[in-house]
Amino acid sequence: MLNYSQAHICHCLSRLATLKRNSVVTVSGNRRKTGEQFVDGVLTLARGLLQLGLRSGDIVAVSAFNSDLYLQWLLAVAFIGCIVAPLNYRWSFKEARSAMRTIRPVMLVTDESCDYWHSELQSNAIPSLKWHVSLGFSFSGFRRTWSSM
Repeated sequence: MLNYSQAHICHCLSRLATLKRNSVVTVSGNRRKTGEQFVDGVLTLARGLLQLGLRSGDIVAVSAFNSDLYLQWLLAVAFIGCIVAPLNYRWSFKEARSAMRTIRPVMLVTDESCDYWHSELQSNAIPSLKWHVSLGFSFSGFRRTWSSM
């Protein structure tokens, strides 16, 4: 986020962290997160993405079910100035590959609905793609969990 004076979707994070610090703001299955936990997850992910080498303007394709983790990815990617390209998890791999060849993402994030795309990507390379990440990885082991293409 280069210019803090302009409106940005991530401005909600400071309000969540202060006004909803101890209140539950997301519920996904058995997982409940307070404002503080949610924002901490977004910022931890954003720091990890920067450490990995993502830079403003990079495109991150995301295909997953709606969840708190999905929302954290959307916000973390936007927070560091990258572009989120949501892909429809209902697409076949052929449709997803066509979209990725068009948008040229450097990273693909999937959940269990599209995890099989990883094996397909090994033989159907997307030249721009450097990383494929599972949406549900643990934030605590950030550097160790990345799968390089």
